[in-house]
Amino acid sequence: MRTPDDRWAELAAAALAGELTAAESAEFDDLRRADPARAEEYASLQALAGRLRQGDLTWTAPRDADDLWEGIQGAVDGEVSPKVDFVPDAAAARRRRRWVTPLTAAACLVVGVVIGVSGAGAFTSTVPSGPPGTLGAVEQIAVSDDVGGVDVSAEVVAHTWGTEAYLEASGLDVGATYELVFVGVDGTEFSAGEVLGSDVPIVCRMNAAVLRGDAARMELRDTGDAVIAHAELPAV
Repeated sequence: MRTPDDRWAELAAAALAGELTAAESAEFDDLRRADPARAEEYASLQALAGRLRQGDLTWTAPRDADDLWEGIQGAVDGEVSPKVDFVPDAAAARRRRRWVTPLTAAACLVVGVVIGVSGAGAFTSTVPSGPPGTLGAVEQIAVSDDVGGVDVSAEVVAHTWGTEAYLEASGLDVGATYELVFVGVDGTEFSAGEVLGSDVPIVCRMNAAVLRGDAARMELRDTGDAVIAHAELPAV
């Protein structure tokens, strides 16, 4: 079942990308006027996105993150499977918005700080378990590296609003841009955002607006759309 928080997140993301329609802009303004806390939250996101675009934010990934799962399990939001899943609007799901780029960078920053400073033990959330497609459960997937010298591993989590990937990558060209893409069972592509290559391991949480049951494949691509690494996702 869709909630007001779902709509708020959708409008905030579209606003960051400058993609609000006139009607959506009026709706978003009303929400901010009615809720000062949300208005403050959006202002903070604007400032963070601006700094990320200007390149004046840097972070260092943890050097001792030998096990991706141990590094990110504490950051997983425990979710209980509802009786009815929210299915995103079809048009919105197919609109590949670039607003995910700054948000993905922010997720990378947060995970780096969490693992490097607090450690996974600082979190107490209960992580659900179950077969592929279980909401909130971390799903192990087998990633194949398509380029020599690159090492990519990943896990995915099904949510009511889409699919989240926990990505760890090393050996990527420093400063080069790479995009994580989910390919649907019907061939539709859904961007989960972009990352920059680094000389230290990259650890990110990335999100795509495709339900786990509709996703068949995950690919990490370079700017020329060449596949750097890929994983076939088990059917749900």
